[in-house]
Amino acid sequence: MSTAEVKAKVALDLDADPQAVFAAWVDPSLIERWLFKSPTNTLEAQTDPRAGGAFSIVEHECSEIITHDGRYAICEPPTRLSFTLGVPQHFAGLAQIDVTITPRGSGSHLDFQASGAGPSDAQQLWEKMLANLAQLLKVR
Repeated sequence: MSTAEVKAKVALDLDADPQAVFAAWVDPSLIERWLFKSPTNTLEAQTDPRAGGAFSIVEHECSEIITHDGRYAICEPPTRLSFTLGVPQHFAGLAQIDVTITPRGSGSHLDFQASGAGPSDAQQLWEKMLANLAQLLKVR
């Protein structure tokens, strides 16, 4: 993968163990609280977290319905997750999302990368979403 394909790259420390961080990426009830979440939308998530499994997140924003769909390529709890992401209402093609979670003290370190397709403001969008994730994990 060339550096030019990278749309977003974020590294952050989280106040939760790797199992809790991983769960936030694959548990529908947790996903609905941070991933693609805004103060004005509602989300419905379904996941089949295993290599080859699919996920779907339906976002309801006012009268608009935005679909976020993909397939898990790697699902190795609690350290590694890799999946495709398509959001046809926002960009053509598929993004490739790679997440690595490592223990760090009583918490975790998360390395995130989005490559391939994606919106021009992907870096800012992912930084905001991952800040939501950090906040969710603090209040669990």
